[in-house]
Parts: sequence; structure tokens; C-alpha cells
Amino acid sequence: MLLPLPLLAAAAGLALALLGAAYRCWCVRLLATLHAVTTTVRQLDGGEPVELLAEHTGPPQTRELVEAVNRIASTAQAADELYRMLMSDIAHQQRTTLHLLGIRLERLAAHLPAHSVDVHRMITVDLERLRATVSELREASTATASPPVEVDAAAVVRERVAAWAHAAADRHLVLGAPPTVGRATVVTRSGTLERVMDILLDNAVRMSRPGGAVVVRTTVTGDQVHIRVHDQGPGMTPREREQAVRGGWSGDRVARSRTGGSEGWGLGLSIAHMLVASQGGEITLENGPGGRGLTAHIRFPQVTPAGARSVHHVPDVPSGRA
Repeated sequence: MLLPLPLLAAAAGLALALLGAAYRCWCVRLLATLHAVTTTVRQLDGGEPVELLAEHTGPPQTRELVEAVNRIASTAQAADELYRMLMSDIAHQQRTTLHLLGIRLERLAAHLPAHSVDVHRMITVDLERLRATVSELREASTATASPPVEVDAAAVVRERVAAWAHAAADRHLVLGAPPTVGRATVVTRSGTLERVMDILLDNAVRMSRPGGAVVVRTTVTGDQVHIRVHDQGPGMTPREREQAVRGGWSGDRVARSRTGGSEGWGLGLSIAHMLVASQGGEITLENGPGGRGLTAHIRFPQVTPAGARSVHHVPDVPSGRA
């Protein structure tokens, strides 16, 4: 018995409607799963904490992808926890060593001739900065950092360039910082930018050949503050530049230079990278024209968080947190 044509048409329409609804539901679930995967991958790429995805949600076609992303996230989180634990342990051990060194310096002060007093004072200042850097590493590894404040980046650059003038002169280098145009205000923890600049200036002064120059430029472009430390030492390959900011990098650049420096590890640059990244900034290494020289390029957003207080004076020695 054949059904009337209108009834067949109605049945076909109902079937198509149900099929369309099922397809739309499948698409919604698929897109929701892909959106969750994309969000998780972006969080992993940015170093943010992530929550594992529910493996039994979404179409069967995406479950293998979800499981793979969860494995990557679990591995990354475990590696991050291990890294923080190691950094905290290393920082704690170095704090003890630096404390003992400070005591010995204090005892030595009473026996120094008059012409060595200034050198002793400079060593003490450097020791205090190193203590502050170690404390910064420990804070970063335990996520107990002090709140951010407004910092005049141009003032910090001028102050640190002046502090490194004697070291540059000893190596027969010209060290300068052209005037900054614009308001170069950034938001960081107090003392962080000073420690980053010390690391970069130390690297630039050591790597530059005698008779060369180290130039530090601070510029403002849009809502970004740029600090560039350019030296005239040997350049680096793209792979070396990438590895240098990750740490554990063998000092091939030092070995290739003609400054008489010895080989070492790229720990300083990796510390600078971590300190800048922890404040929402970015640091990259760029070769100069013709592959000669190296430029450490820092970018900070020029923003002011609610409740930040302004730092009007940059102290010569940051408050130590032993």
C-alpha cells in the first residue's frame, strides 16, 4: 500500500529535520571541544596553569586529540613543578653562601687600606644586588612575589649605565644611553628592571672588544616600552640566541670572542628572560648589521595596574631580602 504523496513528503521533511538537528548538535559538540583544546594549547604556550580536559566529552573523532593534549599538559605541569622546586632549592642554597660571603666582607673592611675602601664598597653593592636577584628567583619559583609598582624605565637605564661606567672604562669601552623621548613608564616588581639591566650590561661589557661601544636605547612606541642593549662583540646563530635565554647554554659566544673571557654558561640571560617574562614583558636577542654585535631587546607593556604606587627614586642598592 502506497502512502499518499503529501504524507511521504511530510515524513521526508521530518527525517531531514531530525538529521539536520543531529548534525548541528554534532557540530556544536565538535566546535566546543576544539575551542577547549585551542584554549588549553594557548595556555600551555603562554606558560599559564591549565586544567585537564574531560576526555569523555565531545565526538569520538576528537577524543584521541583530547587525550594527547592532556598528556602534553600533564607532562608540562610536572616539568614546571620540578623546575620551580629546583630553582627554589638552588636559590635557598645560594642565599646561604651569599650570607656567609657578606659576613666575611664585613670582617675584611676593618683591615683594608684607605685606597681599597671604594673597591670594597662597590663589591658590597654588587653583593646586595646578587642577594636581591637570588631572592627574586626564589619568589618567582614559589609565586610569592611582591606587588608591581610603576617604574621609570628611562631613569633605571640611566642609573645602571652610570653604575657600569667604570667597568666599561676598564675595558676601554664607550658606554652610553641617548636621551629617551616620551614617558617610558612600565610596571614591574621593585628592583626587577635593575637586575635585568645589570645582567645585560655585564654581558655586553664582557663580550665587547676593547675600543668598542655599548649603547643602551630606551624608546616608546605605542603602548610598548623598548630597551635595547647593543654591544660590538661576536654575534650568535639563531639557535644560540634561542638557547641562550633558556639556560644551560654553553658559552660558545665567549669562546669565540677576542676579549680573553673564559667559557661559561648562559645562566644570566636565562635569568633575565625569566624575570622579564614574569612581569608580562619579553626579551629577545638580535644580531647587529652583518652579524656583528648583539642586541638584547626588552619589550614591556606601558600599563598601570590598579593600586600600583609610583617609584620616584631609583635606589643605588635595592632592599635586600636575605
